[in-house]
Amino acid sequence: MEPEIILETVDVAKSFGGLAANAGISIKVPARTLRTVIGPNGAGKTTLFNLISGIYKPTAGRILFRGEDITGLPPHRIARKGIGRSFQITNLFPELTVLENVRLAAQARGRHSWHLWRSAEALREYAEKAEEALRTVGLLHRARALARELAHGEKRKLEIAILLATDPVVMLLDEPTAGMSREEVPGIIEVIERIKAQRSRTILMVEHKMDIVLGISDAITVLAQGEVIAEGTPAEIVANEAVQAAYLGTTHGYTLAGSRGRQGADPGREAPDIPAAQVRS
Repeated sequence: MEPEIILETVDVAKSFGGLAANAGISIKVPARTLRTVIGPNGAGKTTLFNLISGIYKPTAGRILFRGEDITGLPPHRIARKGIGRSFQITNLFPELTVLENVRLAAQARGRHSWHLWRSAEALREYAEKAEEALRTVGLLHRARALARELAHGEKRKLEIAILLATDPVVMLLDEPTAGMSREEVPGIIEVIERIKAQRSRTILMVEHKMDIVLGISDAITVLAQGEVIAEGTPAEIVANEAVQAAYLGTTHGYTLAGSRGRQGADPGREAPDIPAAQVRS
């Protein structure tokens, strides 16, 4: 049986003046899987996310969600259809509590989004949804804390909880471990693995830490110069000579989860920042 393709881009391109940030990207993302997009700086990863989430309109090509053409729709309409997005930089209400941040997101997605004068009791269903999202990310014990009081890793978890509260079918996670210390990274990966294990959502992620990418991804898409240069399972990407030479490095030392690592390999290590011009298949 063919897997259900929940998200698809068909020859999607985006140019800024004479610069082609995306030059005809075609990918298919099966439902309830985790796909990671990797590539050197300037490869077009965040631009692709901006196109899917409606922040940019493509210069050419189509974007399909559950078979429906959503190309060029504004971000709020795409979000209501079920595609949620996180960003590299946290975007929170610092003077509100952790619970209030998540509850507002749930309310914005619900039927009372514009009923500003309803009592808190009347909106209890949104508080319950917020609590469930906080439980998933491991922050329920911090529900009454102000968002500004959280550590950076906790703020990243809160951002994921806010995203969960909008009940997305597809989650776009743009570098979820950005700016984290080595000690904080395992916590956010545990959250992503927990969401993946629920088998109710599809995750499309941009991430640079290759040990993480290889450990949790069902499939990986490699971009360079705005084009797809490789796709496959983690094992296939590790074995791909073009990707090794151009992005991972021929002595990268990356291994798959559960396998024996090369002596001296650095867990959580980021792939090197290689100029896009050097990447060729």
